[in-house]
Amino acid sequence: MAYLEGRLQRHDTGDEGEHTGYVLRVEVEVSAVQNVEELIDEQVAITGEVELVDYPDRGKELVFIATSAAAIEEEAEDAEEDE
Repeated sequence: MAYLEGRLQRHDTGDEGEHTGYVLRVEVEVSAVQNVEELIDEQVAITGEVELVDYPDRGKELVFIATSAAAIEEEAEDAEEDE
């Protein structure tokens, strides 16, 4: 069983059929990802581990420590939908 902690928020996409209507935002540490600037605002797949980090000012926060990240090509998704 997985355990995640964060702020649950409503997310109105206008298309209720393809989204639950809710998102859980989780902080991501990407210092190990070399091309992170190229991935900003892209749909991405990331690998790594979830850790509870104790920050001096903020206290304990759940953080996803990414070891790699890659953009998900929309064309591949579109091709799958056409099948």
